[in-house]
Amino acid sequence: MEVVYPILLIIHLFCAIIFLGYIFCDVVLLGLVRKHLGDSWADKTWSVVSPRARKIMPICLLLLVITGFGMITRYIKFSQGYEAFFGSNLQTLLTIKMILALSIFLAAFSSIFCFYVLKKRTFISKYVHEIAFVLGIFVVLLAKLAFIL
Repeated sequence: MEVVYPILLIIHLFCAIIFLGYIFCDVVLLGLVRKHLGDSWADKTWSVVSPRARKIMPICLLLLVITGFGMITRYIKFSQGYEAFFGSNLQTLLTIKMILALSIFLAAFSSIFCFYVLKKRTFISKYVHEIAFVLGIFVVLLAKLAFIL
């Protein structure tokens, strides 16, 4: 595990940068475009970005979950029960981070599933990026705080 951990960490960080960067651009920057230049400009911009994003983001999100799970097993031993998740400040913060990250994954997965399989949008799909952005900020903060506190 000691050899694999740095590789997982690098993959995880790059995927997190790509994923949260994309979400940031959509929520913050595209919101400004929509506000100042109108819906038609924002829709044009989004129509250029979204085809590539629909190819990259599911893979990026899946890699985030896989590498995150691989890294968290270094600090949380799932076979130890309750103590594994809340035995120390590090484990508690990583557990909360894991729950928030899995919430992002489930929201994104359900939105992707509804879009591609059911061929319709759900009420939550309109807000998935805003939810993912806010939760993503907390995930990053918890990841840093876990190793400081």
